[in-house]
Amino acid sequence: MHEYEKEFKKLGENIKKMRIKNNITVKELSQKTGIRIPYLYKIEQGKAYGICIEKHLYKICCTFKIKISEIFNDF
Repeated sequence: MHEYEKEFKKLGENIKKMRIKNNITVKELSQKTGIRIPYLYKIEQGKAYGICIEKHLYKICCTFKIKISEIFNDF
């Protein structure tokens, strides 16, 4: 596993933890962010790469009212 893959996996785990902590389902997060459910699952599994991830992270962080830098911290 490459280092960047480990980072995306950790990022996905943090997003999932945050979603669960806030009692939000994937469907609800999809509705709030406009991100399709299958792509949210890819993000949570750490399998979403590329430039699109940045705009999606921004939408997710806005939903949880946190800074993007906070999503990289452990929850």
